Amino acid sequence: MRWKLENIYPGPDSQEFKNDCALVKEGVLQLEKMVEDSSIKVIDILKKYDEIRVISTTLNEYTYCLFTADTTNTLNIKAIGQAEEVSTALSSLYSKLVYALSVRSDEFKAEELKPYKRFLDELLIQKKHLMSVEEEELANELLAVSSSAFSRLQDSITSSIGDGEKTLIELRSDAMNPDREIRRKSFYSELETVERYKIPLAASLNGVKGTVLLLEKRRGWKNPIDRSLFSTRISKKALDTLISTLEDAREIFSEYLKIKARLLGLEKLDFFDLFAPIGEHRSYSFEEAREILIATYSSLSKEAGDFVRNAFDNAWIDSEPRDGKIGGAYDTFIPSAKESRILCNFDSSYDSLSALAHELGHAWHDSQIKDLPTILGEYPATIAESASVFGETLLFESILDSATGDFALMILDQYISNACQLCMDILSRYYFEEAFFEERRKGELSAEEICKIMVQSQERAYGENLGIKHPYMWAVKSHYYEEGFSFYNYPYAFGFLFALGLFAKRRDNSNFIGQYKRLLSSSGMYEIRDLARLVDIDIESKEFWNSSLCIIQGYIKRLRDWE
Repeated sequence: MRWKLENIYPGPDSQEFKNDCALVKEGVLQLEKMVEDSSIKVIDILKKYDEIRVISTTLNEYTYCLFTADTTNTLNIKAIGQAEEVSTALSSLYSKLVYALSVRSDEFKAEELKPYKRFLDELLIQKKHLMSVEEEELANELLAVSSSAFSRLQDSITSSIGDGEKTLIELRSDAMNPDREIRRKSFYSELETVERYKIPLAASLNGVKGTVLLLEKRRGWKNPIDRSLFSTRISKKALDTLISTLEDAREIFSEYLKIKARLLGLEKLDFFDLFAPIGEHRSYSFEEAREILIATYSSLSKEAGDFVRNAFDNAWIDSEPRDGKIGGAYDTFIPSAKESRILCNFDSSYDSLSALAHELGHAWHDSQIKDLPTILGEYPATIAESASVFGETLLFESILDSATGDFALMILDQYISNACQLCMDILSRYYFEEAFFEERRKGELSAEEICKIMVQSQERAYGENLGIKHPYMWAVKSHYYEEGFSFYNYPYAFGFLFALGLFAKRRDNSNFIGQYKRLLSSSGMYEIRDLARLVDIDIESKEFWNSSLCIIQGYIKRLRDWE
């Protein structure tokens, strides 16, 4: 399946697309005048801001869909630049909005503004971390031709290179091949392929992270992690509790990695063995995937099942791997259409089926906030991963319940392997970004120096359970190249373990679906600590996180029985 985008815009060169670009520019000018007029009510300014934001976000998400589905198309590249140009104008105005509204904080207690409390509270904090209006405007204009360009360069390189026989995406997919020699050969071919582009990739990473350090220093953030925590709406205490839990989990996953090595007949796993399938592998046609996922989400509720059916029936999914298309998978929400679009690289494996269940979880979350103003529905990455991992786990348990023999072994190992990735690999990525920022403060790093930090981070996370490491993981993970959100790693671990805690509550709670929907629909309106309290979860307590780890331990115990 390839997705349909025509109901959003007929094309990136269509009059409708051009009209919306003009609408954003005109709306920004109108809003600028409104912001300067203290006689206009705050609620009317917020509504106008949201109206423009809907169009601007639609332009950005539409062009990102076009670009990521075909990074070689020059029309797509031009369109994404046009969308960035108009969104930059809105971003530049945001600092004026913050300045103007922050001096009117005495009006924030108005009854009509109660739903916007979280947004307005954050606005006052942002006011403390802004440069002058002129400096913010310049910074936003420069980002489009600096860190954003570096990010697109990384996307373009990694989506189009290969070893002459296979693309980088295909080489990376071989990590799940049952033949160890194929895994090993593709792994080294991947390293050699990326190494040929190490200079522009290292320059890109240095450029993005250098921009982050410069701007955040000027804005008064002590460290990139501080701004990241503000973005994810969790406290440093909650993050420290999470990282401590992940470090404790090393012992749990150490047992798993040793079991897996023995099941594979190895003394120790190398990096290219981490995703090696164990047991009986089976393939799924895309039509089978459709029916399985509809049934899976229907077990949560009829509404959820109907939602998934609609996503397939209306071609919201771009599923096939192909040249020029980026790797991995993502979900994005198109606010003007109130619809999601999902990009994946479906290769008929259980892993790709699980990835699709994951992205449909994101889309289901989007459906719960689609009718809210965007500034009330925008939720942080920490809670975003909860709905997606919940969907994955729902699929896993539904298939495991009816699976037998070596097929059950494969499904069980696949889930634990993914859990290991979301805990141990994420821990290594957190260590890497922490160390990279520390070194980047001193100056630019060479590709060799970046590789050294990556290997050290993997050693610290995996310990002695991993032989050959992957020194170029920094080059193939696009999240490192996002200027707007540093440390795009711990939210995955947070969301995974949070989702397991939610999943456990579902088992013994007949009212769960109502509470779950309330959690999702309210996810843009609270700090995560307060949001979690809606379902009686304390994210600053290690007891909660340990309860999630106990579920993983139970799965590992079942795996041990196969030895």
